[in-house]
Amino acid sequence: MNQPLVSVLIPCYNVERYVVEAVGSISNQTYKNLEIIAINDCSTDRTGDLLMQLAKQDSRIRVVDNEVNLKLIQTLNKGIAMCNGEYIARMDADDISLPTRIEKEVRFLEENKDHDIVSTLFYAFRSENPNKKDLHHSPLLDKELRAYILFKSGVCHPAVMIRKRVFTELGLKFESEYLHVEDYALWSQAIYKTKIGNLNEPLLLYRVHQNQVSSLHEDLQLENKKKVFKIHCRQLGLPIDDEFLDIYASVAECVPTRSSFDYIDKCEQLMNLLIKINNEKPFCDGEYLLKLLSIHWLRLCANSRLGLKVANRLKKSSLYIEENYTARDFAVFYTKCTFKLKYKKSLIYKLVFK
Repeated sequence: MNQPLVSVLIPCYNVERYVVEAVGSISNQTYKNLEIIAINDCSTDRTGDLLMQLAKQDSRIRVVDNEVNLKLIQTLNKGIAMCNGEYIARMDADDISLPTRIEKEVRFLEENKDHDIVSTLFYAFRSENPNKKDLHHSPLLDKELRAYILFKSGVCHPAVMIRKRVFTELGLKFESEYLHVEDYALWSQAIYKTKIGNLNEPLLLYRVHQNQVSSLHEDLQLENKKKVFKIHCRQLGLPIDDEFLDIYASVAECVPTRSSFDYIDKCEQLMNLLIKINNEKPFCDGEYLLKLLSIHWLRLCANSRLGLKVANRLKKSSLYIEENYTARDFAVFYTKCTFKLKYKKSLIYKLVFK
């Protein structure tokens, strides 16, 4: 295997508890032809001092201090411009890369020249219980990811490796318009320009804590996801008015914003429209898209708060494909419908499903 230079970009802000382990997990990779660009975004704790100590121990580490707090998106774009490598690997300063991550991602991109982006599966863990690790799956193949990314990211950002040409030739970048979903927006634009893959192996330990975007900015994140959905709507010739995007978001999140059969009908119409468009001009794997939408349909009905009578509506749809569902799926469905549980909000929901 060739040994192209890999630039590992690590934005750092107030991560004194984790940064030594995070950067160390990159320094200790089996793949050695690295430059590590650690950008200290005006941290107010000991992050800067710790980075300088690490740089003294490993000459491949370059520490950059922002003069003002640029926050993540501007820091990423600044860092990308500094990267000298053919490949740019991302890493967060509170996560841990497993030793062969970079080596295996480089091998994938070297062997798959038509792919410009690759990530991996990952384990999620909490600092207070590091031995408990939850494996997170995403589709592996580009043709399946194209369907999945219509609704969710599907690419673990801190585990990703990207050919630099994505930024220099394809003209993509992280954009402030998509605050808190900037990575999802990038993948959503990329699938119409290149190919993406995931390695079938967890090569990152992803740290979960209360200060993460998904915990602190859930409402804004959902609103900006709608802006990402516009990317897909424009590419696929779908409407981009507020009502349509609200329905799109309901399908993506599997949670109707209105509890009515009329609204459920509109969600089903959108899903069938996506199938029709893909049949006429394929943009993703048709079988995978149908299976994905079938699962979304069950969950959408389960979260409709329409009671047990929604079961008849569920089964009348062509999206109802029984072999796609597990016994647990049906148990969850009937429990939610029996109690008309409000998704994530009611006490019963938290007791039963958490």
